[in-house]
Amino acid sequence: MSCIYCGHYILYKLKEGNYKCARCKKKFSPKKIDRKAKILKSFLNEMTPTQIAKKYNFSYASVVSEIKHIRLVMAKICEEKFLEKQTIKEFEEYLYIPNKDIHKAQNFLTIDYGDIYNIMLSDMKNYENMDDSEIKNMFIQSRIIKYQNHIKIQEFWDYFEKFIKKFRGVDKNNFFYYLKETEFRFNNFKIELKDILK
Repeated sequence: MSCIYCGHYILYKLKEGNYKCARCKKKFSPKKIDRKAKILKSFLNEMTPTQIAKKYNFSYASVVSEIKHIRLVMAKICEEKFLEKQTIKEFEEYLYIPNKDIHKAQNFLTIDYGDIYNIMLSDMKNYENMDDSEIKNMFIQSRIIKYQNHIKIQEFWDYFEKFIKKFRGVDKNNFFYYLKETEFRFNNFKIELKDILK
């Protein structure tokens, strides 16, 4: 066993069963690390929180909390990957309308830079005094001009539509993290246990 934080191989076993690294001096619990690893692996295999909790006899609330943290890390990885790139191939605006209610729509910009990246745009509550036809007309008029045929962007949107349906409704305050999870999975980015322990 090596340190989960710095990889150093000299560890001290403490009385309560935890370990302390000789180099970075950080302490960690093998049981806690094992639980996090099982939740991460199961989540990446697209198991639901209920399925994970049942399989490992974990608290449902703790699984949900851990998955929320994993999504935060996924979003951070997506941001870091995008900042490493400089060339944007093409981009296009997307309006996701859940349950055919345009006032609950989520508006975002999808960018193809080799991988896919998304930026949230205006909150639809800014248009709550407009009727459906006015909103649709506004989006048609302000549509972003495409540079190419945006095949990869369309592939991402198709993937996103299938992925988001599994959740049967996503709270608007959490939508960004589900969008970033979709982006993370579509791009086949990698996440390791050490990433969620930072």
